[in-house]
Amino acid sequence: MDVMDTIKAIENELKGSSIEMSSIDRKRTALIVIDMINGFVYDGVLSSTRVASIVNNVAHINEMMKGYKKVFFIDSHNEDSAEFCSFPVHCVKNSNEAEIIPELKSFLSESENVISIEKNSTNGFLNEKFQKWLNKNIDDVDNYIVVGCVTDICILQFALSIKAYFNEKNKKKRIIVPINSVDTYHGGNHDGDLMNLFALYNMHSCGIEV
Repeated sequence: MDVMDTIKAIENELKGSSIEMSSIDRKRTALIVIDMINGFVYDGVLSSTRVASIVNNVAHINEMMKGYKKVFFIDSHNEDSAEFCSFPVHCVKNSNEAEIIPELKSFLSESENVISIEKNSTNGFLNEKFQKWLNKNIDDVDNYIVVGCVTDICILQFALSIKAYFNEKNKKKRIIVPINSVDTYHGGNHDGDLMNLFALYNMHSCGIEV
């Protein structure tokens, strides 16, 4: 099988999978929203029209899950962040880039079940505040719906980390990544379609539901 045949097979396998929302107990479900901030959507060197295209879907999921547990990750760096050795300067703390996009701001204050977490790396799972939230809610949440950007970096790292964590603890939890509510950027050697597809397939292969 050549490369194009492999890619087509991956696409077909992912398209063949579906998740019935009726199978999800919303009272035992948390929505994880990753990096839906101006710096990745509307403004800045890492902003992307591809990510902007999922804004309505992410907002719709937030509306559907109104009143339930939510975690909003916000990429927020000091000016001397170590991450800037690998990526261009972006989402500096207290800048417009490090603000939740306008379409989602109202959800931040909808209930006491919603928290926001500023993160200084691509993997929000490692954040100390998230670890405290996870430990507090681990017995009450069975389903984690993960949305946002970008699929092959922050989404992939978070989803694989939390899945591996629960496997290590021998806890059967569902990690769900809706395909229409995640995306990645396109530019240079980074082919958005391919990287998005490969990241989704990687998660799918590791037991994450996409």
